[in-house]
Amino acid sequence: MYRFWLWLRRPQNTLWATPALGALFAITMAALAAVMPRFLLPQDFSFPDIQLETIDDLLDVLSSSMLAVTTFSLSIMVSAFASASSGATPRATQLVMADDNTRVAIASFISAFIYAVIAKTALGMGYYHQNGRFVLFVATVLVLIYLIITLIRWVFTLSQLGRMSNTIRKIEQQAKATVATYRAEPFLGAAGTEPDGEPVMWLNNHETGYLTHINMAMLNELASAGNYRLHITVRPGKLLYPGDTLAKLYGYEPQHQNIKALRDCFVVQDNRSYDQDPRYGLIILSEVAQRALSPAVNDPGTAIKIMTVLANIMISVKPSRDGQPEVPYYRLSIEPLVEQDLIVQPFDPMLRDGAGNLDIAERGQKILAAIWRHAPEQSIREVARWQAKRALDYHEASDMLVTDKSFIREVHHRLFIRSEHGVVDSIWQFDCAKQMRPGEAEPHHDN
Repeated sequence: MYRFWLWLRRPQNTLWATPALGALFAITMAALAAVMPRFLLPQDFSFPDIQLETIDDLLDVLSSSMLAVTTFSLSIMVSAFASASSGATPRATQLVMADDNTRVAIASFISAFIYAVIAKTALGMGYYHQNGRFVLFVATVLVLIYLIITLIRWVFTLSQLGRMSNTIRKIEQQAKATVATYRAEPFLGAAGTEPDGEPVMWLNNHETGYLTHINMAMLNELASAGNYRLHITVRPGKLLYPGDTLAKLYGYEPQHQNIKALRDCFVVQDNRSYDQDPRYGLIILSEVAQRALSPAVNDPGTAIKIMTVLANIMISVKPSRDGQPEVPYYRLSIEPLVEQDLIVQPFDPMLRDGAGNLDIAERGQKILAAIWRHAPEQSIREVARWQAKRALDYHEASDMLVTDKSFIREVHHRLFIRSEHGVVDSIWQFDCAKQMRPGEAEPHHDN
């Protein structure tokens, strides 16, 4: 059931699952329109008589228009997916595909079309009596009102779907949610300390792919039933090969039939997932910036925006819950995440690809200095400073002008060296106060 639920949550599956549920609801509503009056109303009670032709015309308009709108919307949606894949990164397509407004709109249009076809057929067969026709008429009017509201929202969604700013915002929202969850439960609800003693067994992997999810609840339940403890040696996002160790078992060795159940709790798939991997969303943002910095695109402004988004995530995102992390899975422990990867993996490729760009070099130093000063984790603050020095090495080895290299060295020295000794009062400055680029004139102040 855990794997089935993960499969059903995939964006490519929700695109058909939601319309399927909507179609089932539409069929049920069309059928109940004739049955409900017989059970809910007195036998001698009658609603106003609605002519069959009136309802038939409404359903005819509804069925023909919804078929055209659905076809048009699907073509626009496919174009938006292609735009997000080519303009940002193919890994962002699943977030665009998972847009709630898109799924609801497509499901509404398909459901309305099926409702109109079923109701029109039943109406022609004489399935509805006088009260049933009135209920069907009211239901059709309500469906029309709902469709008008959905169409208005859909037009607004179409104006942004697939655009670069919309794609970046969706990746940012997902990355923020995952980082907040990680900061609330850095060990996924387990302990962070490996049990003492020697393990009685090593649980090995049998597949090749990325570890996307760990069913912590089921692992804890199996460990409680077998009276043993597990120390998980891998984190979601790791690329696994057959024979890699998934966990160490301490205490009593589990029965043979339970070993497969333990291994099934580790979901290995072809692609990484955002859910339990806080690094993945940050890497996707970095991929968008790397494409923007390529010679074919040459859009450093998008890369600068991405660095600002990364700084906002690493500094401003708070845990999804207050207080000390709980340990609901008391029989489990897990290896800590290498938090330095939260900085190195997204920033290093960007600063390497933008090594010869003065704007990228300057903004990268300021962003990393801000993270160094304000990030909540000590390990992230330390690696931010290391990454800034590494970026400086990238710029020194690039074909940047000598004067520009001198300028970047001065920026790095001012932000990291002098500020550490109390010369600079604040790091979080994006306007580089009192520091002019080479060739700029002294600003004139009118007193």
